[in-house]
Formats: sequence, structure tokens, C-alpha cells
Amino acid sequence: MPAKLTRAILCFAIIAVAMVSARAEAETKFGPGLSWVNEDGSVLTISAVAPNGQLTGTLTTQTGCGAKKAHPLTGWYFAAGAGGALTFAVNWEGCNSVTSWSAQYSNATGSFRALWLLAVASVPVWNGVVAGSQTFVPQPPPSKK
Repeated sequence: MPAKLTRAILCFAIIAVAMVSARAEAETKFGPGLSWVNEDGSVLTISAVAPNGQLTGTLTTQTGCGAKKAHPLTGWYFAAGAGGALTFAVNWEGCNSVTSWSAQYSNATGSFRALWLLAVASVPVWNGVVAGSQTFVPQPPPSKK
């Protein structure tokens, strides 16, 4: 085999391995033990993602009723291509309200932009459901000492 062809095949193999490795790394950015923080300083932590995509975790909000307390969340994650789709909900215990988020996750950045709806438990009123958006960015893992 000519030397140029051998080098070309070797280069192709190295690039292919690097691409598979990068893809595997990108696909593992969303999972258990990871946390994200939004612009309000609230922290979302994923505890588990089942094989069917069902997820559990906590959300510790820094604002409003229930601030500074980890609230359980449940939801779903579906990975596809360069990211995934996720949804999760929190029952704000003692606050008479629930919130749900829907988002698209980016493998490239590890972040997701979510739309949310908060519903207050009351007789239906014009302002009983509030909507907004938030960006969640990866929080660095805790340092190991």
C-alpha cells in the first residue's frame, strides 16, 4: 500500500474516532448528577433519568414562595440529534401553585431555554396563570477535595 494512502486512511480513522468521541461526550451532557442555574439563581438538579426518559430531580428557587428550599420535580427528556426536548413540573408545597417548563436542550452548549407556566390554586381569575421564559446554563460540578 502506498505511503500516502496509508497516511490518508490513518488520518481518516483518527478523525472518525474523534468525531465518535465528541458525539458520545455531547450526548452525555444531560443526565443524573448534573445541575443548571437560571438567571434568577435558581438551581435545577437531575437525580435520575430512566431509560424511557422519565426524569426526577429538584429545583431550588431563589425567589418567591418556597425560596431556598429544594422542591421535587418530575418530567421527561427525549434526546435526538444535536439536543433534546424536555419538560418538568414542580408542586410548590405550601405555596398553592404548580409550575411546568418545556424546553429544548442543546448538546453544543449544555444549556436550555424554557417556557414556563405557573398556575395558582384559586377560583379562576384573569391572572391565575402566569407565563415566562428562563435560560438554564450548566453549573460547574462540585470540586472534589
